[in-house]
Amino acid sequence: MPIDPQYRASVRIDLDLVCAHPDDLVNGPDDASRMSASALTAEDALLSMIGVSVAPGAEDLVRIESSSVAIVDSQWQGTSGSVPAGSSDTAKVAQAGARLEGIDWALNELFGGATGDASASELRQRTIIKGLVWNASVMVVDCLFDDVMQLADAADDRSAWRETHVISQLPPQYATHYDRMFAQKFLAATIEVTSRLSASPVYPPTVAHELALKLVLDEAQRNADRLGGDLPSGWREHLDTVLFQDLDVESLFADQDETTKRDAAAATPPLDFASWFIPYAHAPAPAPYASDDLKEPAGR
Repeated sequence: MPIDPQYRASVRIDLDLVCAHPDDLVNGPDDASRMSASALTAEDALLSMIGVSVAPGAEDLVRIESSSVAIVDSQWQGTSGSVPAGSSDTAKVAQAGARLEGIDWALNELFGGATGDASASELRQRTIIKGLVWNASVMVVDCLFDDVMQLADAADDRSAWRETHVISQLPPQYATHYDRMFAQKFLAATIEVTSRLSASPVYPPTVAHELALKLVLDEAQRNADRLGGDLPSGWREHLDTVLFQDLDVESLFADQDETTKRDAAAATPPLDFASWFIPYAHAPAPAPYASDDLKEPAGR
Protein backbone atom coordinates (compact mmCIF):
# COMPACT_ATOMS: atom_id res chain seq x y z
CA MET A 1 0.00 0.00 0.00
CA PRO A 2 1.53 3.34 -0.99
CA ILE A 3 2.15 5.92 1.73
CA ASP A 4 -0.34 8.80 1.74
CA PRO A 5 1.76 11.98 2.22
CA GLN A 6 -1.09 13.88 3.93
CA TYR A 7 -0.83 11.78 7.07
CA ARG A 8 2.12 12.84 9.15
CA ALA A 9 3.29 12.30 12.71
CA SER A 10 5.99 13.81 14.90
CA VAL A 11 7.41 11.23 17.27
CA ARG A 12 9.73 11.79 20.20
CA ILE A 13 11.96 8.91 21.28
CA ASP A 14 13.83 9.11 24.59
CA LEU A 15 16.74 6.72 25.05
CA ASP A 16 18.73 6.05 28.21
CA LEU A 17 22.05 4.64 27.04
CA VAL A 18 24.82 2.95 29.00
CA CYS A 19 27.96 3.60 26.95
CA ALA A 20 31.57 2.60 26.77
CA HIS A 21 34.23 4.90 28.20
CA PRO A 22 34.02 8.20 26.27
CA ASP A 23 37.62 7.85 25.11
CA ASP A 24 36.65 4.51 23.56
CA LEU A 25 33.69 6.20 21.88
CA VAL A 26 36.03 8.78 20.38
CA ASN A 27 38.37 6.05 19.13
CA GLY A 28 35.41 4.53 17.33
CA PRO A 29 34.58 1.00 16.24
CA ASP A 30 36.60 1.08 13.03
CA ASP A 31 39.73 2.52 11.45
CA ALA A 32 37.83 5.27 9.60
CA SER A 33 36.40 6.61 12.84
CA ARG A 34 39.77 6.52 14.55
CA MET A 35 41.32 8.61 11.76
CA SER A 36 38.93 11.48 12.52
CA ALA A 37 39.06 11.13 16.31
CA SER A 38 41.16 14.26 16.79
CA ALA A 39 38.22 16.43 15.75
CA LEU A 40 35.57 14.36 17.50
CA THR A 41 34.09 14.74 20.97
CA ALA A 42 32.63 11.86 22.92
CA GLU A 43 29.12 13.24 22.38
CA ASP A 44 29.68 13.54 18.62
CA ALA A 45 30.95 9.99 18.51
CA LEU A 46 27.96 8.70 20.46
CA LEU A 47 25.48 10.47 18.20
CA SER A 48 27.17 9.05 15.11
CA MET A 49 26.43 5.55 16.41
CA ILE A 50 22.69 6.11 16.83
CA GLY A 51 20.30 5.71 13.92
CA VAL A 52 16.51 5.76 13.63
CA SER A 53 14.75 3.31 11.33
CA VAL A 54 11.36 1.68 10.89
CA ALA A 55 10.87 -1.98 11.65
CA PRO A 56 11.70 -4.44 8.86
CA GLY A 57 8.68 -5.03 6.66
CA ALA A 58 7.05 -1.68 7.54
CA GLU A 59 8.76 0.36 4.83
CA ASP A 60 5.54 0.58 2.78
CA LEU A 61 3.63 1.92 5.79
CA VAL A 62 6.06 4.42 7.31
CA ARG A 63 8.79 6.52 5.74
CA ILE A 64 11.15 8.64 7.86
CA GLU A 65 11.60 11.94 6.05
CA SER A 66 13.88 13.55 8.61
CA SER A 67 15.28 12.88 12.04
CA SER A 68 17.54 14.60 14.51
CA VAL A 69 19.33 13.21 17.53
CA ALA A 70 20.66 15.33 20.39
CA ILE A 71 22.09 14.60 23.81
CA VAL A 72 20.07 16.39 26.47
CA ASP A 73 21.89 14.95 29.47
CA SER A 74 25.21 13.18 29.85
CA GLN A 75 27.53 12.04 32.58
CA TRP A 76 31.12 11.66 31.44
CA GLN A 77 33.60 10.84 34.17
CA GLY A 78 37.22 12.00 34.11
CA THR A 79 37.50 12.35 30.34
CA SER A 80 37.98 14.91 27.62
CA GLY A 81 34.37 14.59 26.47
CA SER A 82 32.66 17.98 26.29
CA VAL A 83 29.06 18.93 27.00
CA PRO A 84 27.48 20.04 23.71
CA ALA A 85 25.71 23.36 23.31
CA GLY A 86 22.08 23.11 24.32
CA SER A 87 22.70 20.44 26.95
CA SER A 88 20.64 20.55 30.11
CA ASP A 89 21.91 22.31 33.23
CA THR A 90 22.17 18.89 34.83
CA ALA A 91 24.57 17.75 32.11
CA LYS A 92 26.75 20.81 32.64
CA VAL A 93 26.87 20.19 36.38
CA ALA A 94 27.75 16.54 35.80
CA GLN A 95 30.56 17.55 33.47
CA ALA A 96 32.06 19.71 36.22
CA GLY A 97 31.70 16.83 38.66
CA ALA A 98 33.92 14.61 36.53
CA ARG A 99 36.86 16.74 37.69
CA LEU A 100 36.26 16.30 41.43
CA GLU A 101 37.64 12.91 42.41
CA GLY A 102 38.71 13.81 45.95
CA ILE A 103 35.29 13.14 47.53
CA ASP A 104 34.54 9.81 45.82
CA TRP A 105 35.38 8.07 49.08
CA ALA A 106 32.82 10.26 50.87
CA LEU A 107 30.09 9.22 48.44
CA ASN A 108 30.76 5.48 48.52
CA GLU A 109 28.69 4.92 51.66
CA LEU A 110 25.86 7.10 50.35
CA PHE A 111 25.63 5.00 47.19
CA GLY A 112 26.45 1.67 48.79
CA GLY A 113 29.88 1.11 47.31
CA ALA A 114 32.47 2.19 44.78
CA THR A 115 31.59 3.29 41.26
CA GLY A 116 32.33 -0.13 39.77
CA ASP A 117 29.21 -1.55 41.42
CA ALA A 118 26.91 1.41 40.74
CA SER A 119 24.02 1.59 38.30
CA ALA A 120 23.95 4.19 35.54
CA SER A 121 21.47 6.25 37.57
CA GLU A 122 23.68 6.16 40.67
CA LEU A 123 26.74 7.15 38.65
CA ARG A 124 24.85 10.12 37.28
CA GLN A 125 23.66 11.19 40.75
CA ARG A 126 27.16 10.83 42.17
CA THR A 127 28.66 12.98 39.43
CA ILE A 128 25.94 15.63 39.80
CA ILE A 129 26.69 15.94 43.53
CA LYS A 130 30.39 16.31 42.77
CA GLY A 131 29.56 18.91 40.13
CA LEU A 132 27.47 20.88 42.59
CA VAL A 133 30.37 20.94 45.05
CA TRP A 134 32.86 21.88 42.30
CA ASN A 135 30.72 24.75 41.02
CA ALA A 136 30.03 25.98 44.55
CA SER A 137 33.76 25.96 45.30
CA VAL A 138 34.47 28.10 42.26
CA MET A 139 31.63 30.51 43.00
CA VAL A 140 32.49 31.02 46.68
CA VAL A 141 36.18 31.67 45.93
CA ASP A 142 35.32 34.03 43.09
CA CYS A 143 32.90 35.98 45.27
CA LEU A 144 35.44 36.18 48.09
CA PHE A 145 37.85 38.01 45.78
CA ASP A 146 35.08 40.56 45.25
CA ASP A 147 34.47 40.72 49.00
CA VAL A 148 38.13 41.52 49.68
CA MET A 149 38.03 44.39 47.19
CA GLN A 150 34.74 45.70 48.57
CA LEU A 151 35.99 45.70 52.16
CA ALA A 152 39.24 47.37 51.08
CA ASP A 153 37.30 50.13 49.32
CA ALA A 154 35.08 50.67 52.39
CA ALA A 155 37.71 50.39 55.12
CA ASP A 156 36.02 53.06 57.27
CA ASP A 157 32.52 51.61 56.94
CA ARG A 158 31.90 49.20 59.83
CA SER A 159 28.77 47.86 58.13
CA ALA A 160 30.40 47.15 54.76
CA TRP A 161 30.40 43.41 55.49
CA ARG A 162 26.61 43.40 55.11
CA GLU A 163 26.95 44.08 51.36
CA THR A 164 29.46 41.30 50.71
CA HIS A 165 28.63 38.05 48.93
CA VAL A 166 30.27 35.49 51.23
CA ILE A 167 31.51 37.25 54.37
CA SER A 168 27.92 38.31 55.10
CA GLN A 169 27.02 34.61 55.47
CA LEU A 170 29.35 34.17 58.45
CA PRO A 171 28.10 34.43 62.07
CA PRO A 172 26.90 38.04 62.44
CA GLN A 173 27.90 38.39 66.10
CA TYR A 174 31.55 38.51 65.03
CA ALA A 175 30.95 41.10 62.31
CA THR A 176 33.17 43.73 63.95
CA HIS A 177 36.14 41.57 62.92
CA TYR A 178 35.13 41.24 59.26
CA ASP A 179 37.55 43.64 57.59
CA ARG A 180 39.84 43.34 54.57
CA MET A 181 42.59 41.50 56.46
CA PHE A 182 40.13 38.92 57.77
CA ALA A 183 38.58 38.46 54.33
CA GLN A 184 42.02 37.81 52.83
CA LYS A 185 42.80 35.14 55.43
CA PHE A 186 39.37 33.57 55.00
CA LEU A 187 39.88 33.54 51.23
CA ALA A 188 43.17 31.67 51.72
CA ALA A 189 41.44 29.14 53.98
CA THR A 190 38.64 28.67 51.44
CA ILE A 191 41.04 28.09 48.56
CA GLU A 192 42.88 25.54 50.66
CA VAL A 193 39.81 23.63 51.80
CA THR A 194 38.36 23.49 48.28
CA SER A 195 41.67 22.33 46.80
CA ARG A 196 41.71 19.47 49.28
CA LEU A 197 38.26 18.43 48.09
CA SER A 198 39.80 17.68 44.71
CA ALA A 199 42.81 15.85 46.13
CA SER A 200 42.76 13.66 49.22
CA PRO A 201 40.47 13.39 52.26
CA VAL A 202 41.64 15.73 55.03
CA TYR A 203 39.48 17.20 57.78
CA PRO A 204 39.45 21.02 57.91
CA PRO A 205 42.36 22.04 60.18
CA THR A 206 40.84 25.19 61.75
CA VAL A 207 37.48 26.75 62.61
CA ALA A 208 37.88 29.07 59.62
CA HIS A 209 38.40 26.13 57.27
CA GLU A 210 35.31 24.43 58.68
CA LEU A 211 33.28 27.59 58.14
CA ALA A 212 34.58 27.83 54.59
CA LEU A 213 33.59 24.24 53.86
CA LYS A 214 30.15 24.83 55.37
CA LEU A 215 29.57 27.84 53.09
CA VAL A 216 30.65 25.82 50.04
CA LEU A 217 28.22 23.02 50.90
CA ASP A 218 25.48 25.57 51.62
CA GLU A 219 25.99 26.98 48.13
CA ALA A 220 25.99 23.48 46.62
CA GLN A 221 22.70 22.73 48.34
CA ARG A 222 21.11 25.96 47.09
CA ASN A 223 22.21 25.11 43.56
CA ALA A 224 20.78 21.60 43.94
CA ASP A 225 17.43 23.08 44.98
CA ARG A 226 17.44 25.33 41.91
CA LEU A 227 18.52 22.49 39.64
CA GLY A 228 15.81 20.11 40.78
CA GLY A 229 16.12 16.53 39.66
CA ASP A 230 16.47 13.31 41.56
CA LEU A 231 19.28 13.20 44.12
CA PRO A 232 19.49 10.82 47.08
CA SER A 233 17.69 12.16 50.12
CA GLY A 234 20.07 13.28 52.83
CA TRP A 235 23.06 13.74 50.52
CA ARG A 236 24.00 17.03 52.20
CA GLU A 237 23.69 15.60 55.69
CA HIS A 238 25.87 12.68 54.63
CA LEU A 239 28.62 15.01 53.40
CA ASP A 240 28.42 16.93 56.68
CA THR A 241 28.92 13.68 58.56
CA VAL A 242 31.96 12.47 56.63
CA LEU A 243 33.76 15.72 55.72
CA PHE A 244 33.72 17.25 59.22
CA GLN A 245 35.05 15.79 62.45
CA ASP A 246 32.01 17.35 64.13
CA LEU A 247 29.56 20.16 63.49
CA ASP A 248 30.43 22.37 66.47
CA VAL A 249 30.78 25.38 64.15
CA GLU A 250 27.00 25.31 63.71
CA SER A 251 26.74 26.69 67.25
CA LEU A 252 28.43 29.91 66.08
CA PHE A 253 25.32 30.78 64.08
CA ALA A 254 23.06 30.70 67.14
CA ASP A 255 22.38 33.87 69.11
CA GLN A 256 25.12 34.37 71.69
CA ASP A 257 25.49 36.47 74.80
CA GLU A 258 28.65 37.17 76.78
CA THR A 259 28.30 33.91 78.69
CA THR A 260 28.04 31.73 75.59
CA LYS A 261 30.96 33.60 74.02
CA ARG A 262 33.08 32.81 77.08
CA ASP A 263 31.97 29.19 76.83
CA ALA A 264 33.05 29.13 73.18
CA ALA A 265 36.48 30.43 74.15
CA ALA A 266 36.81 27.78 76.87
CA ALA A 267 35.64 24.89 74.69
CA THR A 268 37.95 22.21 73.35
CA PRO A 269 38.70 23.11 70.68
CA PRO A 270 37.97 26.80 71.32
CA LEU A 271 35.49 28.42 68.94
CA ASP A 272 35.88 32.09 69.83
CA PHE A 273 36.95 34.41 67.03
CA ALA A 274 40.54 34.65 68.29
CA SER A 275 40.86 30.88 67.70
CA TRP A 276 39.40 30.69 64.19
CA PHE A 277 42.78 30.41 62.47
CA ILE A 278 44.58 28.40 65.17
CA PRO A 279 45.19 24.84 63.87
CA TYR A 280 43.58 22.00 65.75
CA ALA A 281 45.89 19.69 67.65
CA HIS A 282 47.13 16.86 65.42
CA ALA A 283 45.63 18.55 62.34
CA PRO A 284 47.73 18.92 59.19
CA ALA A 285 49.38 22.31 58.96
CA PRO A 286 47.18 24.77 57.07
CA ALA A 287 48.47 27.27 54.55
CA PRO A 288 50.73 29.79 56.32
CA TYR A 289 48.56 32.76 55.35
CA ALA A 290 45.48 31.09 56.89
CA SER A 291 47.19 30.00 60.11
CA ASP A 292 47.95 31.66 63.43
CA ASP A 293 50.95 30.57 65.48
CA LEU A 294 49.36 29.17 68.63
CA LYS A 295 48.17 25.61 69.02
CA GLU A 296 45.03 24.74 70.92
CA PRO A 297 45.25 22.28 73.82
CA ALA A 298 45.26 18.62 72.81
CA GLY A 299 41.81 17.13 72.70
CA ARG A 300 40.85 16.92 69.08
